Amino acid sequence: MPVIIRGMNISLSVIPSVLLAKDTGAGDFEELNIMTGAHMTPEMLKINPWHQIPNMSDGDLSIAESGAIVRYIANKYAPEKYGGTDPAKKAVIDWALEWMSTNFGKNCVTTIWYPIAGFLPAPEDQAAENKKALEQLENFASIFLVGPGKFIGGYETPSIADYIVAVKLYALSVPVIKAKAGFELPERIKAYVADFMAVCPSKAFLEAHDGFMASKA
Repeated sequence: MPVIIRGMNISLSVIPSVLLAKDTGAGDFEELNIMTGAHMTPEMLKINPWHQIPNMSDGDLSIAESGAIVRYIANKYAPEKYGGTDPAKKAVIDWALEWMSTNFGKNCVTTIWYPIAGFLPAPEDQAAENKKALEQLENFASIFLVGPGKFIGGYETPSIADYIVAVKLYALSVPVIKAKAGFELPERIKAYVADFMAVCPSKAFLEAHDGFMASKA
């Protein structure tokens, strides 16, 4: 397994690429603890001068950014998880990935998960942010979860988009989120997340995240 994914096992940016690497047999996780400055060593800054996680090495190639990493792993080791050779499937997968990166990730995950995790201040109006997230998820389901398959784009098996989207939605389903932010995923989204977890062999990797979030209760 030549691919090494470096980062922290509680990071929503790191977890999806680690699950993908594990599930495809492409590679595994190596801790890079940003709390101790491990990301600021000359070796790591050579890989990613912006000193963010995750970063990835595969032989002589080293890259960063979670979207680039999951695309690389799929292109090399599991092309069926990135639409194979079908441009239309790739486009839908990319659309979902960009939606999570821009619309939902920046506007909803950062106002719900990150404050509870202790990485950002709480928003001034949590109820308004929760409402915004629910509206986003309603649109997401109407576009990406309309079948015939269970996963994004109606595909029968998870793509790299599901690895990123389902994991981040899962993170919003842990009990402390409802207890402290008053946010709960809609039933349709809960079902989608459960469908992904049911076919994710390496889901046990999420135990560190779950324990960390439980400590915030």
